[in-house]
Amino acid sequence: MSKEKIACIAGTPIDTKMGADKLIAQGFDVYQYPSSKNPDEEMLFQLSSIENKMAKIRTMLDEIKNNGIGKVFVYCNSLSSAIDFKLLSNEIGLKIVTPFDVYEKEAMNYSRIGIIAANAVATSKIEKVLLDANKNISIISIGALPFVWSVEKGLSPQDIIVKHKLEHLCNWFYDNGAEALLLGCTHFPYFYDELKEVSKIPIIDIYTTRLIQWDKRECLKKSA
Repeated sequence: MSKEKIACIAGTPIDTKMGADKLIAQGFDVYQYPSSKNPDEEMLFQLSSIENKMAKIRTMLDEIKNNGIGKVFVYCNSLSSAIDFKLLSNEIGLKIVTPFDVYEKEAMNYSRIGIIAANAVATSKIEKVLLDANKNISIISIGALPFVWSVEKGLSPQDIIVKHKLEHLCNWFYDNGAEALLLGCTHFPYFYDELKEVSKIPIIDIYTTRLIQWDKRECLKKSA
């Protein structure tokens, strides 16, 4: 039996491959579609006009559909924040899954949560999704593109934690009452295992522990 085709879209070639590797491990035939060459280019793209952003992604999705691929996995928080994928899904006729499909499930588990993401575009959308699901949740968030660049440059997880003082950052969230820290960027699972070892609070990595499993069960089921 041939494997089911799925497209993986993300911000750069690095995180697109990270997402693709997770899907390949689940048995899918994956095609990679990065929207930019590097984090800085992706940041400028996400801050461009709505018309420009939607036109570029619409063209990409049309190509995906024309290649006989019916399902799309968006492995990028900030890109998911910048693009109305629900609108494009209905318009083009593709099944599109983003990280935000899982966040609302996480919101009900906490009363105060911390978020680290690539930029404010991502943190603002994650905050909205969490608050829409749980009006009583309190959120502390930061956006830090340098964390992303360190992953892109291939620094070891240990070096990233030391370079960016992430143990101290986790302690800061803890001291401010956060019950858990949500990794709101698809680059950050790269240092998840090492970070949870030095953190005083639980680290939530939906990409490794929740999203792929949930997607396969609920959204990306293989055809019978």
